[in-house]
Amino acid sequence: MNVNDLDEKRKYSLLRIFFSLSLVINAFFVVLQLYLKNTELALVALINIFVFGGNFYLLQKRKYLLAMHIGITAITIASLVSNFYLGWESYFSLYLIASTIIIINSVTLSLRRKLIEVTALMTLFVASFIHMKTFTPLYDLNPVLVERIGLFNSGAVLFSVLFMQFHNFIENENLKKKLQEMSEIDPLTGAYNRRFFNEYLDIELKRLESPSRYAPAKKTNFGIAIIDIDDFKMINDMYGHLVGDMVIAEVAGIIKSAIFKRDIFCRYGGEEFLVLFTNTSKSGVKIAIEKIRTAIQNHVFMTHGERLNIEVTVSVGFAGFSEEANVYKLLDLADKRLYKVKGAGKNGAILGE
Repeated sequence: MNVNDLDEKRKYSLLRIFFSLSLVINAFFVVLQLYLKNTELALVALINIFVFGGNFYLLQKRKYLLAMHIGITAITIASLVSNFYLGWESYFSLYLIASTIIIINSVTLSLRRKLIEVTALMTLFVASFIHMKTFTPLYDLNPVLVERIGLFNSGAVLFSVLFMQFHNFIENENLKKKLQEMSEIDPLTGAYNRRFFNEYLDIELKRLESPSRYAPAKKTNFGIAIIDIDDFKMINDMYGHLVGDMVIAEVAGIIKSAIFKRDIFCRYGGEEFLVLFTNTSKSGVKIAIEKIRTAIQNHVFMTHGERLNIEVTVSVGFAGFSEEANVYKLLDLADKRLYKVKGAGKNGAILGE
């Protein structure tokens, strides 16, 4: 899921909540107004049900702005008409305030556009109050009944506003979490990226420099392996970058399948990967690296239904914490061993002196 997908999800979800709440409230008023024999207001609520039902179709077509404005227009007209018939005490005008929440939280409108539309709704709200304080409503209902309708509308608006704000808060938190994940994960391979790995190394370095009685440095057992695809430029030159990306992704999958979940796997750049082995003995690391190397060498890489006419192999350099206490020097040591493997003919591994 990319940033555009997250943005689309936010647009859709808040409007879906808005329209769903509006459908429920209008369905209630259709029944209530028919019971009270207020045919005109029952018709208004029924029309709104069809409008909001149609808005779900617009959401499916990703016409978010159009759907939002149709919905707000329907609510505005219904609120003003209902206020005109039942009076200010029915509090139908409060639905104008609920509509402003949708505008304010819109991710489509500019700040200037939001200000204009919110100001327009608030102007209608004030105008409705002034008008109904000076004119008699068309329906002469029992004041107690009007008061109860007003209490229902107040509660419905309060619930709607709180629910939408809570939903928006959850969506924002989810968005932050997704963006954080996207900033740490390489999209091609699903491995951590270089930024995350460097941050993780900084954390490890501080932990090792400040050992506690709960995690003394002398008991730390980890190492870093650098895995580089041999002659990767040749693959790109022969088959193109799309096939090159496919090879990188499949190699990453093989590496991930050979290590423990507790180990940190990273695409460090281009065709180069890093594995931070944690709580693993040197013999365990040797087994894992040899498993990775042979699995990649024996793997059949296909393109357009045909096998690649080139053998894909990797070179590996490893350094353990027992050799070097500084994690960045450890990384440099593993890198030097990788280049020794490259110089010795590739498709091999050096795990120590």
